[in-house]
Amino acid sequence: MIHPNMATLLGILCTDAPISPSALQSLLTSAIDKSFNSISIDGDTSTNDTVALLANGAAGGDPITSESSAGYAEMRDTLTAFAADLAKLVVRDGEGATKFVTIRVTNAPSYATAKRVASTIARSPLVKTALYGKDANWGRILCATGYAEGVAEGEIVPEETSVSFVPTDGSPELRLLVGGEPEKVDEVRAAEILEAEDLEILVRLREGEGEEAVYWTCDFSHEYVTINGDYRT
Repeated sequence: MIHPNMATLLGILCTDAPISPSALQSLLTSAIDKSFNSISIDGDTSTNDTVALLANGAAGGDPITSESSAGYAEMRDTLTAFAADLAKLVVRDGEGATKFVTIRVTNAPSYATAKRVASTIARSPLVKTALYGKDANWGRILCATGYAEGVAEGEIVPEETSVSFVPTDGSPELRLLVGGEPEKVDEVRAAEILEAEDLEILVRLREGEGEEAVYWTCDFSHEYVTINGDYRT
């Protein structure tokens, strides 16, 4: 049961920075949106989720009281990066997971649209099982992109949408779909990329520039079914 809002976890973050309660809430909300609210193991949420941020001010210095305070932006970025690192560890520890998958959606008309698409791809059982089976099935990724809820008509342009696998070893991306047209896939190269534990799926919603969102997920394996099928026993 790992999916926003946060899903069956308790997270307590502490700092000695002097931050007022109102600024703490603002900082935490911003950080969680791009960390614990950007992960999914199986799409199931829980009723008991909490991430809290505590500050005792022991470090001294000028207090952070609002978004306009000196140090607010630096604290926000540091907190977001730290929370993201913790959130990624949750995904890596997913039940039966064999792959850690980054879903990056770019060139979107808004951050909200990019995140909705990324979340939908991350929750798709067909995408997740294809990844477990090491199948470069871009059609399942494109399908999930197309049925993302809450996306207004015209925000996704099929004729401009592109899908790629991005290896984590720094080698060039493997283009599967470019401008709505399927590429001739190098199946050997695809198999090499899918053998790795870490993988990035890059979806460009249109040509040109736009907003970007990142989601982290894993695959669905036989072990996931076994663990959850035997849950009560």
